[in-house]
Amino acid sequence: MKPTRSCCDEAGVHDVLFTGYVPIADLPRYYRSADVFCAPATGQESFGIVLLEAMAAGRSIVASNIEGYASVLSHGDEGLLVEPRSEEALAVALVHLLADPGLRAEMGERGRVKARDYSWDHVAERVLAYYQRLMSEVAPGRH
Repeated sequence: MKPTRSCCDEAGVHDVLFTGYVPIADLPRYYRSADVFCAPATGQESFGIVLLEAMAAGRSIVASNIEGYASVLSHGDEGLLVEPRSEEALAVALVHLLADPGLRAEMGERGRVKARDYSWDHVAERVLAYYQRLMSEVAPGRH
């Protein structure tokens, strides 16, 4: 299959590759290959799982300030949140992070640490603790 010309090719940017579907097992490698993970979503994402995946790979983030993303990413800590649909704000945030490798590394490390809080082990522990608390409130002494 012959690759089609993209808007990047037409703009003279030749180091961008549109891959299409990527198997889940390959995603960490893709995340680690990026300098910054950018998620310019416009809404409807109920939870920022894609951000957590990039954070677990140690990438700093530029993402739209939408509810699902803001629930897992703190602006200025693990990345930058920008106004949805604002091309200018997105570009400014990307240029800011791309120009500062030290900041990217710091944000990436904070993101890696924060992503651990969302591992299945931690989530399962919190769910179990919640159920145990509910059981003790409903039937004290019956465990």
